[in-house]
Amino acid sequence: MQSSDSLLLFVYGTLKRGEKNHHAMVNAHYLGDACTSTNYLLVDLGPYPGLIENHIGGFSVKGELFEITHEFLIELDKIEGSPYLFNLEPITLSDGSKAFAYLFKQSIEGVTILSKGFWPD
Repeated sequence: MQSSDSLLLFVYGTLKRGEKNHHAMVNAHYLGDACTSTNYLLVDLGPYPGLIENHIGGFSVKGELFEITHEFLIELDKIEGSPYLFNLEPITLSDGSKAFAYLFKQSIEGVTILSKGFWPD
């Protein structure tokens, strides 16, 4: 059960279990695998992916859901380059519930869209 000092975080890239930045999730509580609604795109940015909101041609993105405390966001913001590279924003999951995710905030011109909806591809 989510407390008032915590939030649900959807991760889809290097913060996932087994990936290079998962060590930063040591204080997070893993809730299970999850998918976004079909309003998103996942793009390949080389060493990591980026999640983009797209209500016209989007698809469901696969990832993991964690419960984290608000104080934990300071460290995650540093890793994610927030608010310039990525920004923490609310998203909709496939079951209609809400969570937060780091959305990519730069141009996606020339990048590859990961149409299977997961990374690494």
